[in-house]
Parts: sequence; C-alpha cells; structure tokens
Amino acid sequence: MDKEITPRYPELVSGYFHGLQKEVHLRTGISLPVIHKALKSADDSSPLKLKAIQAAVAIIRERQITGNTRKQQAYSFPEQSIQEISFHEPDGTYSSLNANALYTYWDYLKWTFTDRVELIRGHVVKMSPAPGANHQRALRDVYFHFDQCFRGKSCELFYAPLDVRLPVPSAAKDSTVVQPDLLVVCDPAKIDRRGCTGAPDLVLEIVSPGRSRHDMTVKFSLYEESGVKEYWIVQPADRTVLIYHLENNRYVGLPPFTEGSIASGKLFPALQVPVSDIFSAIPPDEY
Repeated sequence: MDKEITPRYPELVSGYFHGLQKEVHLRTGISLPVIHKALKSADDSSPLKLKAIQAAVAIIRERQITGNTRKQQAYSFPEQSIQEISFHEPDGTYSSLNANALYTYWDYLKWTFTDRVELIRGHVVKMSPAPGANHQRALRDVYFHFDQCFRGKSCELFYAPLDVRLPVPSAAKDSTVVQPDLLVVCDPAKIDRRGCTGAPDLVLEIVSPGRSRHDMTVKFSLYEESGVKEYWIVQPADRTVLIYHLENNRYVGLPPFTEGSIASGKLFPALQVPVSDIFSAIPPDEY
C-alpha cells in the first residue's frame, strides 16, 4: 500500500470518510459490502483494498483541486438560493447544502434531493418547480416533430429527466450536470446507463416562467463552452423559437422564428418544426 496514504488520509483505512464508500462504489463498480470489508481488512496486499483506496485518494485529490480553484468557478445564482436546497444522505439523515462548498457529480449521485436540481460548475442549483401543463404541452408537440425526424436514424433523441454531464473546460471535472428538455446525441459512446457524458449535438430548452435569465445566460454559456453544436430555446410567453448555431466556438443566432414560420437550424436541415404547432394547445394568455 502507498505509505503516504495512512498519514495523509487516516480516515481511508477505517472506511469512515463521510460518503466515501458510496463514491468508491459508483466509480469502481465494487459492491458496498466488499468495499467495507476490504477497507477494514488487515491485508494491505489485497487488490480490492488497493483499488478502493486508490479510488478514494483520487476523489479526495479532485476535491482538493476543486477547492484550490474555487475563485475560478464563479456562478451567479438564479432566483432560488442554494441555502433552500436540502437532501437525504445515503444513511437516511436529512441535510442542507453548504452555500460555500463546491460539489461533484459523485456527490450528486449519492444524495436524494427533495427538490429538482442541476449541478452548475460545482454548485447545486434548484430548478423551477415541476413543469406545468402548458410546459408539457409545448414539450409534447415539439417532441412529436423531433421524433419524426430522428426515429430510425443514427442520431438518438432523448428527453428530460436525463442527466447530461457537460465537459466545461473552465470548470472542475464532473462539476456540471444539467437536464435539458430535449437533446440529440449522434455519438452512441456518449450514452451510458446514467445518461449522457459529453456534449450533446443539439439541446432544446423550454423556458419556464421566471427562468428566462437562467436559460439565456447560464445555460447558454455552458452549452457554448462545452461544445453543444446547436441550442434551441422555446419561449412560450413570446410564442417564439430561438436557434443558436456554434461557429468558431461561439453561438451565432438565427433570426427568431415566430408563429406561421418553420423553425429549422443549420445542423439538421431535415428538422423542420412549424412554430404554430408548438403553441397550438397553449392559450396566448396562459403562460
């Protein structure tokens, strides 16, 4: 066993580091009982014990790096404050988030949240309440046209809730997880049992009341920086669709698509969505 592990990380040997065994399980696939037994074993030559401790050390070092770069991970919180977000620990205890801490995807996985959340540059951010009926109507009708375009094709269509782990270069690794309303992924290697790892080719968000700033600024910059090739923003309040295409690592907006027009981007020319169809089930004064 690495001699520096015991003095620097004494909690690893006993297995009492808070939440550690759950994270090791998620990363290595070793079952929790086996991890617990391996960490408590006196046999320092055990391959399982060594693998578990190496994974644990990697997790702690990643957290140290994240802590050292905290000032580079600036984020302006939307309407909901982080102090309002709570969750259940794996042991069933009830806790609230630390507003001054940065978290990773592995933290996100081990908790059960009482709110709908996303992970933005290490900060857990409350999403809007569960989508209302009109949001679902818009999603249903736009999904119909997307499904017609991509069914049976190599590019695959997904819809929320699905975790998308974005590779944001300016943020710590595994520190951004979002749940777009719709996404299209053409590389099957990006899809695993937990969702999408990497930038989707296309993302669509339906703006909920009070969330326009989040989708137009925070999500916009995240999708742009992580390399999402095309970003669609459906705005039921204005009954418009905005499409941004990635050119030279920057989003370039197409003219807004309004009712009576056909929304279509540059990435998939065959994708043609009549804007009136998206909002046909939503009375103009109800969003």
